[in-house]
Amino acid sequence: MKVYYDIFSYLVTQLAFSFTTAPFVLLTLPASFLVWARVYFYAAIGTALSTAFFASPAKAFLAKKLNARSGTGGLKRKQSQESLASTEPVLGLPAEPQKDLEEIVSEVRAEMEARQWKGLKRAETAPMPANKGI
Repeated sequence: MKVYYDIFSYLVTQLAFSFTTAPFVLLTLPASFLVWARVYFYAAIGTALSTAFFASPAKAFLAKKLNARSGTGGLKRKQSQESLASTEPVLGLPAEPQKDLEEIVSEVRAEMEARQWKGLKRAETAPMPANKGI
């Protein structure tokens, strides 16, 4: 059964890539729509049908069957111990992005107020200090 699934998946993937890359070969939107219409928009319709199928109650049914088949029905996701105990950002993301954003906004406001206090306009920049030691 897996061999048939692999062959079917390969063919569907190749057809989807062909459909998707046609505009890059033709380089015009009207020609792309013409080609897609001649093949009855199969990739767009297939994607819409797949999305609708997996958004339906069939998703829960398939998940139940898969868990019964693999024997992992009782497993639950847990938080990583590294992400719970660490103060470092996980995956490069800050722990409190709102705080970082507010800090950036306050720095920009302070810079704008400093420029206004010095009498500089937006397009102007502060003069560079002269290095007398060089």
